[in-house]
Amino acid sequence: MPSPARGLTQPQRLEISGRRLLEAAVELIAEKGWEATSAAEIGRRAGYSRAMVHARYGSKDAILDTLFVTEYEKKLTPYPDPDSTGLQQALAHVDRITALYHDDPDLCRAIFVLTFEAAKATSQAHPYIRMWLKRAADTVDEGLRKGIADGSVRRDIDVDRAVNDFGGAVLGAAYQWIMQAYPIDMAAEMAYVRARLIADYAVDDG
Repeated sequence: MPSPARGLTQPQRLEISGRRLLEAAVELIAEKGWEATSAAEIGRRAGYSRAMVHARYGSKDAILDTLFVTEYEKKLTPYPDPDSTGLQQALAHVDRITALYHDDPDLCRAIFVLTFEAAKATSQAHPYIRMWLKRAADTVDEGLRKGIADGSVRRDIDVDRAVNDFGGAVLGAAYQWIMQAYPIDMAAEMAYVRARLIADYAVDDG
């Protein structure tokens, strides 16, 4: 039954509180990283009591689990289009990150802050990020090999080195953007990365 006070059912209230807590977690990760963020801070940022994270999720760690499912999995995992060329498939991760930056730059920043923080083996995010990076590398590898077969990728490339190049180019641009040692336009940088990868690996039809 709807709540007389708010006109919402219990499942609706749970959905709203869960979404607010995730949004608060994303904001705090972007500002200070995951390890420096407490469950109490997430609850307060979302407009609830300090105990709300535990009441809603059970633990701070469970919020991170949910973030990976709802953000990494859904927003950063490209599903290959069977009609795309191999080169387009290899570029899909670049395109997903670029789209996320345009749609939600705060979430994009939080994702990369978490990615770099996870370099420590003791980080809770470490296994998740390793899995995501491995999946991204596998997608690029598959795309490049498909591209060699379909004629969109040069046949003379070293696929293993090319996979590292794709990953390093994206992560390098993201690191410079996060650190802001000097002003960087992330959208322009990602466009440059994409154009450079195409120039290096696409078949020259000219």
